[in-house]
Amino acid sequence: MMNHILQVFRYELLRNLRRKAFLFTTFGLPIIAYILFFGYQFISSRNEQDLGQTIAQSDLFKGITQAGYVDQSGLFTDPGSLSSVLTRYDDEQTAQAALNAGEVDVYYIIPQDYLETGDIQAYMPKFSLGKTTSSEDLLQQLVYNHFAQNVNKNLMNRLLSPATFSEINLSRDASGETSSDFGSDFVVVYLFVIIMMVSQFTTNGYLMQTIIEEKETKLIEILISNLRPTQLLTGKILALGTLGLIQIAVWLGAVLLLAQIAGNVGTTLAFLLNISIPAGTVLLFFVYFILGYLFFAAAYGMIGAVSSSMQEGPQFAAVFVLPAVIPLYFLTVFITQPDGGLATALSLFPITAPLSMVMRLTISTVPAWQILLSVVIMLLTDLGMMWLAGRMFRVNTLLAGKTPKLRDIPKLLRG
Repeated sequence: MMNHILQVFRYELLRNLRRKAFLFTTFGLPIIAYILFFGYQFISSRNEQDLGQTIAQSDLFKGITQAGYVDQSGLFTDPGSLSSVLTRYDDEQTAQAALNAGEVDVYYIIPQDYLETGDIQAYMPKFSLGKTTSSEDLLQQLVYNHFAQNVNKNLMNRLLSPATFSEINLSRDASGETSSDFGSDFVVVYLFVIIMMVSQFTTNGYLMQTIIEEKETKLIEILISNLRPTQLLTGKILALGTLGLIQIAVWLGAVLLLAQIAGNVGTTLAFLLNISIPAGTVLLFFVYFILGYLFFAAAYGMIGAVSSSMQEGPQFAAVFVLPAVIPLYFLTVFITQPDGGLATALSLFPITAPLSMVMRLTISTVPAWQILLSVVIMLLTDLGMMWLAGRMFRVNTLLAGKTPKLRDIPKLLRG
């Protein structure tokens, strides 16, 4: 019996490893992500070079080689250390003439009531997002030089940025030594959940597809003449489960490598390197992945057994797919009330438990009894689903050539 299962396992593993769809989703999607990332970096670097010469005095003023201002308030009569970049004009007409002549890239009007309103008008020949941002920094520096010239630099920095907060989540580490960023951690886990669900549905979709294809081509008749239907189903489930784990490992490895590269170039993806999810929680993620995979593998196996064509199979699969993604529609509830009644119920219901429990484990401390109860319920449900799949995956079902009616299903289960 075990030898037959291993033969099916080896055959299905090698067969699906050669599938173009599997190779594309497993390796092609990460490659596309890397192409988009490096393409964006290349385009961004070219755009920065096109903004113009960078002023050596300060990196704040990229794209601004010369600027002018008209001080109607009488507060900023001398630009001081900014004189190499900023020129003061007596009136707006003179500043406008300098702009038209190309002597300055932009000029500003500081009105008489600046202290009361803080308003400053910027005039430039055309709109440029980079220059607009830089020009605001330039005028801010002029104001700082005037009002804070005798203020301690560290004190000024604290006034501008009072504090940088680092979260110590005691619910995840009672020692208080593990700092974390809830936003970053949740994004990572949300990404993991999407990868988990896509991998499960993709590989189990292959399981259903292979069964239906073998029924349509009559190959199933040759297979079940040499081994039992349950052995065939078991070998297929083990092979497709292995492919799912390979797919997740490749995707997660690609994400972490991309985060490492992003950290080196200083992009926003660098936050992925700062995640602090406990190892025990990560282990539970994979436990729920395996339990969820077994559930959907049994469900898709039953669908493949009773479906007569590839058009029918995906329609029946929606019965299991749509309920499984319900937690994503209640994402706000999980964030605001992770231990509420709805979140708890969804984390105990077998179909929604993998997705719900992974999100709850990230956000809050889930009581151990709920985790244990959820795992036990899912394990019993998986055993029941596998038993049902074995009963449905019988010779008379596989060779029937037509979809059984609802009233025929109890007969199939009784054998």
